[in-house]
Formats: sequence, C-alpha cells, structure tokens
Amino acid sequence: MNKFDEKLRKMAAEEKIEISDDVKQKIEETLSILPETDRKIKRIRVFPRVAAIAACFMFLMIFIMPNVSVVYARAMEKVPLLGNLIHVITIRNYFYSDPYHEMDIDVPNISDPSNNEAVDHINKDVNELTDELMKQFYKDLEEIGDNGHGSIKVDYDIVTNTEDWFTLKLSVHMIAGSGSSYFKYYHIDRNTGKNVKLGDLFKNDSFSDIITENIKDQMRKEMEEDSYKYYWIDKEEYSDDFIQINDNHNFYFDKNGDIVIPFDKYEVAPGSMGCPEFTIEKEVIKNILK
Repeated sequence: MNKFDEKLRKMAAEEKIEISDDVKQKIEETLSILPETDRKIKRIRVFPRVAAIAACFMFLMIFIMPNVSVVYARAMEKVPLLGNLIHVITIRNYFYSDPYHEMDIDVPNISDPSNNEAVDHINKDVNELTDELMKQFYKDLEEIGDNGHGSIKVDYDIVTNTEDWFTLKLSVHMIAGSGSSYFKYYHIDRNTGKNVKLGDLFKNDSFSDIITENIKDQMRKEMEEDSYKYYWIDKEEYSDDFIQINDNHNFYFDKNGDIVIPFDKYEVAPGSMGCPEFTIEKEVIKNILK
C-alpha cells in the first residue's frame, strides 16, 4: 500500500458522516415513490419494484452521497493510477443554495509519490484561496441577503500530468450583478521537483517584450478579420504597455508543446470577449528558452 492509499484510508476512517435534514427529506421522498407490494401479486410486480429500488439506489449514489460524504466524493474523482503520476482528489466541497445565492467550491488536493515541497506549496495556496472565497461569499450573503443575487463556482482541471510535467488549472467564476472569471495555473517540473512560473522558462527578461508583442500582433489580426472582436490596445486612452506579460503570468503547454497565454475576463478586452487565449509557437521563443 503506497502513501496515497494510506492517506485516503485514514481520511475515510476519521470522517464523521452527518446527514442533513434536507438530505433526509430527499431520501424519504425517493423512498415514498416505491410501489407497495402485495403478497398475492408479489411475483407479478417484482420487476417494477426491483427497477424502482435500483433507480433509488442510483439516485442516492449519484446525487445524494457525493454531498453527504466527503470520502465518497473523493472516490468519484478521476485519480490517475498509472506509474508514479501525481494524484488529484477533491478533499472538500463548500456548497450553499437558496433562491438568490449559490456557492459551489471544489477544493482539490494533490499528492506526489515523491512528496516534494512543490506539492505542499500548491495545496497550501489552493486551500487559502478557496477558504477566502468561501468566507467572502458568506460575508456578502449576510450583508446583501435577499436584496441581490450572487453566485460563485470554483472547480479545477488537470491540464497536464506526466512523469516530467504537471499542470493544475483552478477556475473561479463569480456573478454579482455582472459575471467575472479568472484562473490560476500551478506547474511542477517533476524532474527538479520545483514549482515553475513563466519567467523560469527563459534565459533572460527579453521574453516579456517578445511574447507581449506577439500577442498584440495576434490581437490586431483578429480585429482586422472580425469587426466584432475588440481588444484594449492601440487606443489613445490606453498606453502601449497596457498588456505586458510578466514572470508570474498564467500559462500552460498545449499538446504541440507551444506555450498558451490565457487572460482573465475583462483583463484585456470587454466581457463579451470572454477569457481570450493566445498561442505562442515554439519558433517565436526558441532562442530564449532555457
């Protein structure tokens, strides 16, 4: 049994499962739809009853249990099982819902067989961020009450998970009057066991100007080809340095090994443009890559 399995078993053993009144009511409502069985017609009605019981069981397993049991929710996550890949599980979910407000925050936890400090750094940062978002939601809920609507959803994706590289994407979507979205990307170079930021990939600081100008060229081309596209560049009200890539800017590698630079909503364009991304081909930066 590896350390990951031991950790999961320990967490399952220590968990206290408490079923809320809402969940109990849902279970009762589901059970109430089961057909009554009369001894005289038991053989005739056995199949519908079995089908109803099966449907009830599926309802409990898919819709109820993940919200009741944290351990069960973890077990439903996609956990890589091959080689010494990094494991990612949902260790916690903050959930709230009423007619005016909704919160759904998944908190991932990563576990690396090599047990490096980079993993601890990511887990700590993710926990701090999600805790802060959860507390802010309840604070806004108390202050606004039924006088406004608001929601927040936090989830994550495993962008890359190989023996050489790992990337986790954390997505935050909020609605309060208008909607906003932003992302955080976490990277681990598994050959060095270190966290990696964009600036670490290059020999010197020239990458900032090179990538920035390449992105601006792509923006200009998009606006020329599509009149509905609009970026905040080349306007009198904005300086030429309005978009400037720095060491800590979000990035990830696509399937071709090119670097993709994503932007948050409203960061470089109106909200109608969503969250734009720009691919920087290897040819553009090959001379400055480490």
